[in-house]
Amino acid sequence: MPDLNLINILIMVSIVIISLAIMLAILKVREIENGTLKTIIYIILGLVLFATVGFAYNMWENQPSGEIMYASDIVAPYTQFYPTLVLSLAIAATVLITYMEKDSYSFIFAGMGFAVLAPDIYKYIFLNGRADLALLGCALWAVLFVIWAFIWKDHTMSETTLSEKIMTSLKATFISYPIYLFTAIIAVFGESPRGIDAGALSGIANSIPDIIMFILVTIWLYFLVNIIIVSLMFVAHDLILHLLNYRRVVSKKGIIYEKIPSASAIAAAATRPRVNHYAGLMSEMDLFSKNIGEVDRIKAASTIGRFKSEYQTLAAKYNGDDKTDAEKMIKNIEIEFMKKY
Repeated sequence: MPDLNLINILIMVSIVIISLAIMLAILKVREIENGTLKTIIYIILGLVLFATVGFAYNMWENQPSGEIMYASDIVAPYTQFYPTLVLSLAIAATVLITYMEKDSYSFIFAGMGFAVLAPDIYKYIFLNGRADLALLGCALWAVLFVIWAFIWKDHTMSETTLSEKIMTSLKATFISYPIYLFTAIIAVFGESPRGIDAGALSGIANSIPDIIMFILVTIWLYFLVNIIIVSLMFVAHDLILHLLNYRRVVSKKGIIYEKIPSASAIAAAATRPRVNHYAGLMSEMDLFSKNIGEVDRIKAASTIGRFKSEYQTLAAKYNGDDKTDAEKMIKNIEIEFMKKY
């Protein structure tokens, strides 16, 4: 646990603010139409967000009292609320992209999860000579976030209730927890200056009850915090849509967010009189049809030709049921003309 001095408190607050700011930025990034640019931005945001998770965990590691780095010192952040909170914010951001975007973007973002280990890469490779564990740790952190994106992707194209969202988050938490636990094991071997030496493992190996307690505490924090934060993320998502008067629409083309017309606009559209642009032409054609027998052949043909010309001009501008009625009336007049003449 870090000393809660002013500098460390400011760093902790800054990490949370950065996480929340990235989640807000996601709401704007989804509006970008250029796929390449959007992908690059999601990669950058993912690297920054997941690196902050790594810094949060590093801050809460217990400092060794002597030369030996005990396993309990290394895995201490896994049993603390603050690092788990920062991790849950990163998971919530991954779920938000999955909920708002198509699969590829969420998987690209989640794949940047390897950046959680970025603050420890130097320690793994150059101080402890464990490049293999550095690669494995990076892969495990990326897989953890990809699991959340994969489980949530099937629920993006359907409307779900809050209880269904909670159950989906519970499923993702249950499946991803073993990966999370394994990252702690990798950290013990990768961050210990003594590598796999018995001294490095003595914090765990000496006490089975401590191992059981560690698992129970991490289960409690990982399940509780993630489910609550992801659920709150959806509440905030729906609240923002309500305040901005938008709605989420799922179609075959994907997910879109459209503006909800105001009540006054709907009322105005309902009361606006319907204009029949073909009324004048149809009235004239109706009168001509009734008196076609009193008109000579040449004048009747000329009048029908004018009707067709006017109809084509109107049809190019206006569509609807009136257009169909006018077209039928012209055809009936032509049939009457052919019978008469």
